[in-house]
Amino acid sequence: MVNFTNPGVLGDAAYFRRYYEAPIIRGREPTATAEEKKLGSERSGQLSAKVNQFILRRTNALLSNHLPPKIVEVVCCKLTPLQMTLYNHFIHSKNVKRLISEEAKSSKVLAYITALKKLCNHPKLIYDTIKSSKSGGSGFDDCLRFFPPELFQGRSGSWTGGGGMWVELSGKMHVLARLLGHLRLKTDDRIVLVSNYTQTLDLFAQLCRERRYPYVRLDGSTSINKRQKLVNQFNDLSRDEFAFLLSSKAGGCGLNLVGGNRLVLFDPDWNPANDKQAAARVWRDGQKKRVYIYRFLSTGTIEEKVYQRQMAKEGLQRVIQQEQADDKMQDQGNSLSTEDLRDLFTLHDQVRSEIHENLKCDRCNKDHCMPLDGNGLDLDAAKHDTVSTSKEKLYTDIGGFREISGCVQKMNCSNQQIEQPSEEDLRSWGHHSDPSTVPDTILQCSAGDEVSFVFTNQVDGKLVPVESMVRSTAHQPNGVTANGEKEAVKINSPRKPGRQSLLGKNLKMMGFNLKNSSLRSPTESKRTSPVCLQPLKKTNPSSDHQPQTKRLHVASDISDDDFV
Repeated sequence: MVNFTNPGVLGDAAYFRRYYEAPIIRGREPTATAEEKKLGSERSGQLSAKVNQFILRRTNALLSNHLPPKIVEVVCCKLTPLQMTLYNHFIHSKNVKRLISEEAKSSKVLAYITALKKLCNHPKLIYDTIKSSKSGGSGFDDCLRFFPPELFQGRSGSWTGGGGMWVELSGKMHVLARLLGHLRLKTDDRIVLVSNYTQTLDLFAQLCRERRYPYVRLDGSTSINKRQKLVNQFNDLSRDEFAFLLSSKAGGCGLNLVGGNRLVLFDPDWNPANDKQAAARVWRDGQKKRVYIYRFLSTGTIEEKVYQRQMAKEGLQRVIQQEQADDKMQDQGNSLSTEDLRDLFTLHDQVRSEIHENLKCDRCNKDHCMPLDGNGLDLDAAKHDTVSTSKEKLYTDIGGFREISGCVQKMNCSNQQIEQPSEEDLRSWGHHSDPSTVPDTILQCSAGDEVSFVFTNQVDGKLVPVESMVRSTAHQPNGVTANGEKEAVKINSPRKPGRQSLLGKNLKMMGFNLKNSSLRSPTESKRTSPVCLQPLKKTNPSSDHQPQTKRLHVASDISDDDFV
């Protein structure tokens, strides 16, 4: 790009690689010597000084004045026993061993990486690979014997899914199914599901059909003329749409899906730009609600390695922007060395998160993590004014996510993010080995035993968010529980959708009692049990058959009409 705008300003390609690229990359490796780091820093400064004279870059951070706060959550999910068996069988197969011992073509390496990524999504994708004519040499030969026989139909042996049992064969899919169930039953939020593979979108669609969730789908087969209609249909709040199934390759760019305020990146892409653009679909001008971005990664697998490469690429991008202010950011730039790339075809099944292990995080050492009080300050440090001021700067509830999730009393210093870190500075994010400390009530409810670790990053936004409306038990769509089980729910008459209510950032100013809810009133005692978003108590019978929800008002001079 620089050479196109100013030909020759950085020399030819060979000179650029020798003088700038090679020293900078070497200086950012974890194994770099002090001299290499110093040289890399000097060349980085020279490069930035030249480039910044004629390149001006603007990001979506400028939109924060017009957007509500958001939280990014990297959710590490354990593999199921079936996934673990198939994964070990694949990486120990003759094909993979031959691939590692011999320097095979890059296309073959990519095919094997794709196979592992599909396995992390769901074993059904591997079943399709085995059944296809191209299964020879895939590394999954003779793997049908590992699948439970209940998944297949009689003599034909075709896939049936075992009456919904298929969902539990994938750790990520199981967590997603619970997440969708809690969202549908207990809030009025809408969700965007993003994947790199249409086969995974097929599974999303099957899940929505089985549990009767309204959804729309946009992938490579969707015509150009139809795409904007689907977007308008999802963004129309008067329609009962719940999920938007999106292919990252087909619709990752140029779509504003502000009708939804939650988005799941189900699998990572080698190119961090693809994931960042897809994740930004819901945090766009016109969004009024809090935004939750979930990145699902399978613990200890190739997905964590891909995500680490994304972080390394993002760090190199900041070399041009000269945004490394200190040595700590320099060390954080490349969390996966070149030698570690040879470790792609390994499985770390005894860790909560391989990424967290590589960070060598000292904050998560129990000896250094003290409980925090309600203001986010270390209890011991609060005795000293100077230390208290420092801690107050480090640990703040950006966007108010901690308070509305009801996990303030459970959090320690490692659960708090440090100031406002960048998206690749995972060391400064919030680290959660216990999902109950995650400042997101829905994820607390949905984590189960599958979630092993969570990174969180709260991003501020100046727009006061319109909070999610809490559904009552009398308005459970389709009579399906959060776990997908059908219930006998009596509906005497059709329900009309209630008007979306407005919450302020500080819920302590409200006097509402939510039964077993994370949205607590200030008069309630401190929490001692795991939080789970529950319906509001019924107060007065509704005469016009409206959903039995209570209006939540803010002690503010801003009227509801400002946000309609």
